[in-house]
Amino acid sequence: MRNKNVVQNLADKKVGTGKRAKIIIAIIALIFICVGAFGGYRYSNATTFPKGVKIDGVDVSGLKTEDAVKKITDANNSFTIEEEGQEPKKINTSFTYDIKSAVRAKIGISSVDPRVLIGKGVSYNISLKNAGGIKESAKTIGDAVPDAQGVKYTEDAYIDYNNMKIVPEVQGDSVDFTKVAKDIAEKKASDYKFNKYKIDRKKLISEPKVTAESLKDEFEFAKKYISKPLYLNTVTGTPYEVDQNSLAKVILYTKEGPKYSKKGAKEVAKGIAEKYSGNTLTVKTLAGDKTLYNSALKLSVDVDKTADSILDSAKNGKTGTIVTDRAASSGDGSHLEINLAAQNVKYIKNGNVVFTSSVVSGGPGHRTRTGIFKINGKMRNVTLKGRNDDGSDYESPVSYWMPFDGGNGLHDATWRGAFGGGIYVSNGSHGCVNMPPSMAAQLFGIIPAGTIVYVYN
Repeated sequence: MRNKNVVQNLADKKVGTGKRAKIIIAIIALIFICVGAFGGYRYSNATTFPKGVKIDGVDVSGLKTEDAVKKITDANNSFTIEEEGQEPKKINTSFTYDIKSAVRAKIGISSVDPRVLIGKGVSYNISLKNAGGIKESAKTIGDAVPDAQGVKYTEDAYIDYNNMKIVPEVQGDSVDFTKVAKDIAEKKASDYKFNKYKIDRKKLISEPKVTAESLKDEFEFAKKYISKPLYLNTVTGTPYEVDQNSLAKVILYTKEGPKYSKKGAKEVAKGIAEKYSGNTLTVKTLAGDKTLYNSALKLSVDVDKTADSILDSAKNGKTGTIVTDRAASSGDGSHLEINLAAQNVKYIKNGNVVFTSSVVSGGPGHRTRTGIFKINGKMRNVTLKGRNDDGSDYESPVSYWMPFDGGNGLHDATWRGAFGGGIYVSNGSHGCVNMPPSMAAQLFGIIPAGTIVYVYN
């Protein structure tokens, strides 16, 4: 009986010990679950770095992700550029780094890091992978350690479409500062402590990225597709010429054939819009291109519609249209040209000179103003009134009056016996353009009101 009791007691003790072990294990598990839950909560809800945290040597205590990224980026854009025989130059580059996600992760990690929880400082390292700023940094470096005076700069080969020739590359001895910036960025990515860079100019010579040899196929393409300018109808009646260098932005080279660029067409259209809305405009005249004060053709160009017209014209080889806030003309090239140096007026219609007359323009102190104007109206039998230099008044009856610049215009001058040459120098008008009566009558009969007038020297 005694033996039975002993065995029973031992069994009871064993059961009790097992229960206690299970309870202890359960408590420990519960503690781990609580700690894990607490840690997970802190990790997922942490928005700022705890005190005493550094990333790549930069103290980010109390900072949110964006602020930490900025501070780390700024701290890692400070470099010293060294060169043999020169004083070291401290510069601040413009590199950006792909570190936002890594910084955000470190906020979570630091929130549960035991070292942080017991008040001990901690330092983490992240990769400073470059995300941009190479071009801007290259300029900063180049400004700090520029090439020596007289250095020969490297130049790429290119096609001069207007003259249809390949301009060959130039191998110079200038430094490729983009290569320098890329080298610094790569070194920084592998070691955040890197902040000194020694320039070896001989190893960093800029090389042409485009050679004449590499442009041969593109040049043959250009001769086939971009050898002639493209023309656009305008409200002036004088077609606008899109030269070949501009056309090359619209008709792009590919090995398979031409690719037509809406982006390029829009760029060309924007350039046209700027010209037509400005105070001056370059126009093609019988005496060559002239840049003139623009008082008659300040137009609002519809860039998108003009770009569409340029694109269609490039594809189909036909004349396009500059679409403005005024109705476009048929592009027959009709306009007047008053050449003050030659002392003549010409009427151009359908691209051809159909009328020419000698004139006498404004004399000293009353020079006829150059610019782009338009015939504001046509009137018969008008008396022009004004004041002479001596203060006396004058009245000049004319039969044909065609004003284009305020009180100045084309008209007959019966009081003159000769026209042209150098008469205007000593016996010029008060600003008007005097014509022989018969020629004034002829011009009056063939030009409509609103005709564009180019006045130039």
